[in-house]
Amino acid sequence: MLSNPAINILMIEDNTGDQYLLADLLESSDLNIKNLFFAVCLDKALEQLSENIDIILLDLSLPDSDGINTFHEIIHKSGSTPVVILSGMSDTKVALDAITLGAQDYLIKGDFDEKLLSKTIRYSIERKKNMEALLESNERYNLVSKATNDMVWDWNITTGKIYRNLESWNKIFGSTLIELPSNNNLFLERIHPDDKAYVIKTLDVALENPNQLIFTVECRAVKDDGGYVFISDVGYIIRDSEGKAIRIIGAAQDISDRKNAEVILRSSEERYKYLFNNNPACIIIWDLSDFSILEVNDSAMEQYNYTKEEFLKKSVLDLRTPDDVAEIRELAQKARENVFFKVTSTWKHINKQGHFMFMDITSHRIEYNGKPVILGLASNVTEKVSLEKKLEEEQLKKQIEITDAVITAQERERSEIGGELHDNVNQILASARLYLGLAKRELPKPLTFLEETDNLIFSAISEIRKLSHSMIPPSLNETELIEALNNLVNRIKVSGSVNVEVDLKKFNEKNFSDKLKLTIYRIVQEQFNNILKHSQASNIKIYLGYENQQLILSITDDGHGFEKSKKTEGVGLMNIRTRAALFNGDMTIKSSPGHGCELKIIFR
Repeated sequence: MLSNPAINILMIEDNTGDQYLLADLLESSDLNIKNLFFAVCLDKALEQLSENIDIILLDLSLPDSDGINTFHEIIHKSGSTPVVILSGMSDTKVALDAITLGAQDYLIKGDFDEKLLSKTIRYSIERKKNMEALLESNERYNLVSKATNDMVWDWNITTGKIYRNLESWNKIFGSTLIELPSNNNLFLERIHPDDKAYVIKTLDVALENPNQLIFTVECRAVKDDGGYVFISDVGYIIRDSEGKAIRIIGAAQDISDRKNAEVILRSSEERYKYLFNNNPACIIIWDLSDFSILEVNDSAMEQYNYTKEEFLKKSVLDLRTPDDVAEIRELAQKARENVFFKVTSTWKHINKQGHFMFMDITSHRIEYNGKPVILGLASNVTEKVSLEKKLEEEQLKKQIEITDAVITAQERERSEIGGELHDNVNQILASARLYLGLAKRELPKPLTFLEETDNLIFSAISEIRKLSHSMIPPSLNETELIEALNNLVNRIKVSGSVNVEVDLKKFNEKNFSDKLKLTIYRIVQEQFNNILKHSQASNIKIYLGYENQQLILSITDDGHGFEKSKKTEGVGLMNIRTRAALFNGDMTIKSSPGHGCELKIIFR
């Protein structure tokens, strides 16, 4: 609901008929009239101005005053009270002169009704308030403008005169003027030729639109030194009761710094866009909250074979393998917690055709459109990874060949040493024992030290026989690995110190090469030695079987075990790992103090 405050009206009219007619129109109007005061002459009117008057209805022809002088006297005494001129047809020119001097509007007697009268009074009061507020504001702005480059101006459209703040004019245009002319040509002549038509058209459109109160233009204007300054000009349009523009109060501001900054920023953005789109690395910007892809460059579209529209419908998770999803979520969480987040790693990505690509990606957290995102710079290293893998495979193959040659040489050497011990050294010791036996029979009473010597030689022969058997590999053909393992187990059982259980039911040695069978034999032999030397075990379990296209060897003991983190692998375990690796075998060890040890090898 619109506000309709009570108002005090002073009617200055000497014609009784006009008074009654005006009073009747006021009473019939929708105005909320608190008091209606009458004055028939200037002196009486000046006395009435001591009251709290909201608007004056003034007839310029009074018994004691006439014409513009009447208005001068009233306006001098009334101060900020709005004045509406009551004019006859012959007084129209004088009424217009009064408006140029500050009257708010005029009405021709006999040519208006209560609606027009009400509308004129309302608009005049409101317009006067606005003008007073603007003038007060302009006075304050005029003081501020002394310390700034802003220029206040006031253009009376009816008279064509315009006021501009001199200090600000000189600051903006680098002038040294001591007075400014009161016409608008001074400013229009300075407008850049390319901007002049736009400024004039914008002003004309604003003036012709009765509902428009504000107009704004930005243009270039020439300075005294020949350079150009960017001007932002804002004006408030004051209109009469018919909506016609009669005055504009505004302010012009030097915005050269802002415009220059915009040019620099625009140039910077253009360079950034060029570098972004033409960067040889793939660039993908994605949202940390929902993983959606926000921006990509040309290289990304080329590498992944997606169009930009297709990219922007996807999330970064769509480019990764399912195995990477948890790791991506963890990366996003770390980036959300750290504004300086940056990490480089290699990921397996999937392009539009479903092909895998290895991408070396550096992920940075940045701010994009007011929210935290990841900017990823990615290089396709698929070929490099493939070459590295091939090189690694070649190196591994070469290493396996070298290791195989070394082990083969070791086996040959061990076989030769074992044969030499068995065939020569043992024969020499056997001959020495034979001669020692002859000596014992020749003596009337065998000497004690000869008996001891005989026993030592016998022990030496037994130890050399065991050593030679362990060094000479068994001849492993289609049926002999199981037999060789059983012989190995039986020799341990003979000692009586350890119980050994063997499970070979799922092993068919016909399916495996002699070299692999020899490797298994040596691994079992090596682990038996480790257990007997270090574990003090009472029971050993051996399992050898083929399951799920994998050959599994497991050797478990109930010895005292060891702390894996505190013990490095000895020569024995290193030999086992090396032999297993020759046949793509993965070795694992489970052990802890007091809980024995399990050696497990899976040949894939």
